[in-house]
Amino acid sequence: TEMLLALAVLDVPFEAGDHDLTIENNRLTLKAKSPLIAFHQEVEESPVADDRPPILVSQNFFREGDRVRHDGNETVDKFVTGEFLTGALYGGQIVITNPTSSTQRLAVLEQIPRGALPANGSDYTKTEHVSLEPFSTQKLEYFFYFPAPSGDQAFAHYPVQVAKGEAVIAWAEPFAFKVVDKLSVTDKSSWEYLSSFGTDREVIAFLDQNNVHRLDLSRVAWRCRENVDFFREVTALLAKRHAWDATLWSYGLYLNDTPTARQYLLHREDFLRQCGPAIECELVSIEPVERHWYQHLEYQPLVNARAHRLGRERSILNDRFRAQYQGYMNLLAYRPELSPSDRLGVAYYLLLQDRVEEGLDWLAGVAPDSVDTRLQYDYLAACAALWREDAAAAGNIAAAYADYPVDRWRERFAQLSGQVREIQGAEAAPEKVTNAAPDRERDQETLAATEPGFEIETEGRQVTLSYRNLDRVRVNYYEMDLEFLFSSNPFVSADSARFSYIRPNVTLLKDLPAGQSSLSFEIPPQFASKNVLVEVTGAGRKETAAVYANALDVRLVENYGRLDVLHTETGKPAAKVYVKVYARFEDGGVKFFKDGYTDLRGKFDYVSLNTGELDRVERFSVLVMSEKDGALVREAAPPAR
Repeated sequence: TEMLLALAVLDVPFEAGDHDLTIENNRLTLKAKSPLIAFHQEVEESPVADDRPPILVSQNFFREGDRVRHDGNETVDKFVTGEFLTGALYGGQIVITNPTSSTQRLAVLEQIPRGALPANGSDYTKTEHVSLEPFSTQKLEYFFYFPAPSGDQAFAHYPVQVAKGEAVIAWAEPFAFKVVDKLSVTDKSSWEYLSSFGTDREVIAFLDQNNVHRLDLSRVAWRCRENVDFFREVTALLAKRHAWDATLWSYGLYLNDTPTARQYLLHREDFLRQCGPAIECELVSIEPVERHWYQHLEYQPLVNARAHRLGRERSILNDRFRAQYQGYMNLLAYRPELSPSDRLGVAYYLLLQDRVEEGLDWLAGVAPDSVDTRLQYDYLAACAALWREDAAAAGNIAAAYADYPVDRWRERFAQLSGQVREIQGAEAAPEKVTNAAPDRERDQETLAATEPGFEIETEGRQVTLSYRNLDRVRVNYYEMDLEFLFSSNPFVSADSARFSYIRPNVTLLKDLPAGQSSLSFEIPPQFASKNVLVEVTGAGRKETAAVYANALDVRLVENYGRLDVLHTETGKPAAKVYVKVYARFEDGGVKFFKDGYTDLRGKFDYVSLNTGELDRVERFSVLVMSEKDGALVREAAPPAR
């Protein structure tokens, strides 16, 4: 581009004139007939430097593909010094060494032999500029081949020249190339010769006595095609030496040798991918787990927004889990029959979707001793026992792993044991925390247990305050309109904030006895015939409740999005209580958030979803409803971030 730009501003014509060119007595005379540019280049002899640095240079030649030989455990260069074969690819290796303590900036002139043609991107003649650090060595290579023999006279070669500052300082010895169509001397002990011209027994003996991993084994593939006995013997020998060659093993298909063909196909990943995720036959066996095509994934936790199917078809809202589940179903479609491990996987994925009845049915069809993953089976079996409300069976399974050496699994079974104790009415023992991976559920449970908090509820004209980690609260009483509680707005207590601008009708301080978790007190007599909003403040929190009857004790832990539901009369956990949650978002919109049922401990996580909606929630309204024990509506702020 630069040359074209330069030509554009010169007066050189598009077509040259008819110049007069004469040569006389080694002198060339050019008489221009039009404007022109003259370029002059000549080759002159370079002087040899008087004060030459001791640069070392060597030049040797090798045959590409046969550059080295092995002498025991040592690798030795196999330079060609005798005859060169026409049509064969050769290379020149130049090694320059700087034995001085100063950097040497040199020009290296290299060229291919006379009678040769350049190959592999090399040039006929080339000057390379190199910078040699003190006590360093650099290697240069170029490639060529001879299209015709040299005849009686060898081809001359101008050796490599090393110059510095326009003066020659080092050079290699000249070399003459004798090029022939057929080598007069052949190394009959080499693999190249034996693989092509040796007998079958000589080839087997060579393979048995040498390092087969250094050899091009495909050179004897033609023998496999012609001799099935040789094929079987050589593949058996190579297999014994843990060597593999795709070309040799592929002849298992041609020769109808099933064991070898099977091994060949097992190495053909591209072919196996076309056979589907799983197949089992005499010729091909595909186990997707072993090939890392598929693996079971663990979800901790996977929270489903809806407890019941919406519409006619089931839908999995979590796209990654949906892809995992569909991939597993596709894998099973290729099985001629499902193994116990396959059935265990189906049970696992169904339980993850809260399809409990189906999951339990699949799990019931798996014999414990028929699967390799007995620990995982026992964990699912313990969870299944809790779903069947058989806490004792779950506890027995978990107890067997109390001292399991893997921290992660030992802690999981310890959590199961703690849940069993809660279900049975005993206080859950603190879990022993190790250096295992973080566990969200365990951490949430631990933090929630130490959070100061309180909940209030009313029954008749009595207020019950349930509290934890708290010693005093303030109780305010406001007269209110009962219709406010039963409006169609999901946030039935949203207007309670207006009472912050009104002086309470009555204010009382209540001391909370230590060692207890609840305190009951009657509404003051002056409110005996009135609807009252009871407001309790403490630990920086405020709770309000209306006086209406129900038999549920609901305790919210707002900072962690948990609630506990107990029976008022017995104090026992209220299991399978329906909980429906609406959310008011930052833009003012109100919509359904999630629903579900309390577990056997009466606990429910009302905020967790596998979506990002929680980040936009401003307020929750929670409906807790039991067919036997009535219902109530509570509001809660989203957990603090």
